[in-house]
Amino acid sequence: MRWGYKTGGGSKFPTPIEISIDTHPNVLLTGSSGSGKSYGLLYLLGMLLQDSPEIELYILDFKYSEDFEFLYGYEHYFKGNECFDGVKEYYDKFCQRRQERDCSKRMLLIFDEYPACYNYLSSIDKREKSKKAIEMANAIAEILMVGRGLHCGVWIVTQRADSALFSNGSRDSFMVILAMGRMSREQKGMLFAGEELPDKVYHRGEGCLLADGYPLYEVVIPKISNMVDWKKHIKKTLMK
Repeated sequence: MRWGYKTGGGSKFPTPIEISIDTHPNVLLTGSSGSGKSYGLLYLLGMLLQDSPEIELYILDFKYSEDFEFLYGYEHYFKGNECFDGVKEYYDKFCQRRQERDCSKRMLLIFDEYPACYNYLSSIDKREKSKKAIEMANAIAEILMVGRGLHCGVWIVTQRADSALFSNGSRDSFMVILAMGRMSREQKGMLFAGEELPDKVYHRGEGCLLADGYPLYEVVIPKISNMVDWKKHIKKTLMK
């Protein structure tokens, strides 16, 4: 699967970054508002479905983003308060596959603005004395830690990736970290500990990518020439 293009290094021609979704199913995509994070997600979603059109995909959109309105009608698209149900449904399928040792089909959960959903559920839990937030976090943590062997993955999309949001140290189970746009010193240290990042400011659509077994890449997400057709391709592939 293509994750964008390398920048820097003095090369005249852009070099694609190719990393298999089989070996790297868990992804952390982070970036502040205006970094191009949502645009990058749409690009990666299109690339994913070109590479793996048969994948069973769950897309959770907590903030009702206009970028994903085109997915209305797709059975595994969950928005707003439905996101908890989406995690539960995906987790139940994951548990069934593990019990049956079924690795026949790829499955992927993409969760946009997971921390906002977690914080929302936490406030409800305090009021109603329920445990939805921790139940959701534990389910995601379990899939992150043991899902790869079952071809089950998780992509988390967030502005910040605080470790408190990922129970039992599961943040270490992300095989790909893609940070878009401007990063604070704290974010750099948290996401890319031990790595020497270039001393530069990344603009919209630019960032750093670190994957297990690969060097740190400076990356740029290419422009999608026709976003309407791009989204039509995504939905048509999913609806099949």
